Amino acid sequence: MYQLQKLIKITEITTTITHSFTFSPMRTYLVAFGGSSNGRCGNKNINLIRNFFSLVNKNNNKNINKLYKQYKPVIASNFNFRNGPRYYNEDTNAASVFDPFPLPGNPLVDKSAETALDEENGKGQKQRRRRIRRLSQKSNNKSQSSKKTSNSKISLHDIFSPRVRDAVLTTVMGLAAVGLGGVLYQYWYEWHEINKVLKAFTKSTSVLKSKIKEGYFARDEYDKIFSAIGGEASGKYYLLVGENGTGKTQLVFKAMENAGQNGVVFCEAHSNAEIFKTRLGKALNYTFREDYVGGLFAREAPERGSALLDVERALNIIEEVAYIYKRRHNRPLVLIINNVHSFKDDEDGSDLLELLQQRAEYWATGGFVTMVFNTDDYYVYERMKMDANKMEVIRVHDLEPYEAVRFLKDKRGGHEPEELLYNIVSNRIGGRVAHLNLLAEDPTKDINEIASQIEDTERTWLTNKVGLIPNFEGPEEFESQKYALAAWKLFREIVKSPTKSLSLTEGRNIIGNPRYLQQLDHDGIIMVDTENNVKPDSQISCNYFEDIVNGKNFEKILNQVEKKLEEVEKEERTREIIWSNKNKGRGWWRNLSL
Repeated sequence: MYQLQKLIKITEITTTITHSFTFSPMRTYLVAFGGSSNGRCGNKNINLIRNFFSLVNKNNNKNINKLYKQYKPVIASNFNFRNGPRYYNEDTNAASVFDPFPLPGNPLVDKSAETALDEENGKGQKQRRRRIRRLSQKSNNKSQSSKKTSNSKISLHDIFSPRVRDAVLTTVMGLAAVGLGGVLYQYWYEWHEINKVLKAFTKSTSVLKSKIKEGYFARDEYDKIFSAIGGEASGKYYLLVGENGTGKTQLVFKAMENAGQNGVVFCEAHSNAEIFKTRLGKALNYTFREDYVGGLFAREAPERGSALLDVERALNIIEEVAYIYKRRHNRPLVLIINNVHSFKDDEDGSDLLELLQQRAEYWATGGFVTMVFNTDDYYVYERMKMDANKMEVIRVHDLEPYEAVRFLKDKRGGHEPEELLYNIVSNRIGGRVAHLNLLAEDPTKDINEIASQIEDTERTWLTNKVGLIPNFEGPEEFESQKYALAAWKLFREIVKSPTKSLSLTEGRNIIGNPRYLQQLDHDGIIMVDTENNVKPDSQISCNYFEDIVNGKNFEKILNQVEKKLEEVEKEERTREIIWSNKNKGRGWWRNLSL
């Protein structure tokens, strides 16, 4: 019972001391904690505590003396306070913390935590230097013993301060995080690019739809196109050749509809390589790595702006996508390049066409991509024939008369008799799909009137392109009349021919300049068929040539233009001779003065 009472009394004393230490307004008790070196309260501190309690409750002084003598170690061990100065910002990280009750034994020093930390680091560095010197001396004195030498090694912990080690560790971890993030971003970007191009081949495009029924394409060559674009044929690439308006593009659209536009991409060619690159990227949903964030941290290559290199990169990613598509669907992808004749017949155009054809040859060998080229010009075939090993040419012609009549009857509702439609198709308009669409556009209008408008439009365009002008003036007209004279010499021989055609060799001999023959084909005035025969481009062109050649003044106008050209050429040569004789024997610096 007595022990229990003592324990309760000690508890009360401890509670009273704690309460006093915590809530005393003057905090005079803190003077007592100057303490010993181990941080605990000494005899002096406990005497001050005793005096404090004596003032508070004199009646219990004796009991307190007895208790504190008996439990002095317990009381001293329960109150362990820090000795030494305190600094601003050390705990609260707030500037200029105000202390209303400064303590003599534990003052608040006007010094920031950073300054105090620097001083502590400085002291630590001095201690480390002394330790390093001692270790070095010890290493020099005992260098003969391998065991003792191992104890003299200097670690990085002894050389670098904690602050430096923290900075180095933070830098290394930051660089590692950036590097790992860059690697992950690179893998994600490559996967994202391939996935975007794959979606371009699998999504459907509502804009690319044919306007003609499939029944009008019931021919063997059309079945080949449907098979190629449908992914059923592999190991080849195709070149569609036909005049402008024969329905090649509509035929391609129809084949894409039959395939569900799955695994097919359609791209329009252009004479400018940069524009073609942009169109190809849009068709493939490929940005040529222009959205690649990693480019911000790398120097751009000097050849980055080359359109041919960008097209090569696009073809490379098509190849990667084709491998994936081939494994999943067991059929090749199809890439269609429309209007290939738009590529110029110069170095840049030839390089671009060569690049596409080389990739088409390689893909045809592997059987995972089928390329289809569409052109209006026969001379594209001549350019590609030199390197063609797996190319198949498909010639697209005008509709036959009975097919054209069936088309008009269906579109116009059968209002006109079949004999009238046959006469218009056979003798005036022909089976050109573009012209037939114009005839069938408005069934309420007179079909003869529409046919006359089509003929007038075509005749006017032909006159502007190859019309003869006997009294021309200017160098530009000189070149155009040379072209027109060569063309009409060719047209005259075509009209005189029973078959209304000439062989390609005869055409070149008549026209004199093969480039004029190529230009006539490009302009859509003549055509070269699969048997290398030169013919008028359409029935309207043939009728126009016959009317002009059979006219009364054709030979006269043709001779006048020819004589005018000879006179202009003679004047040019005479002017050159006079200028050269006048400056004969004079120095080049005198020629510049003229």
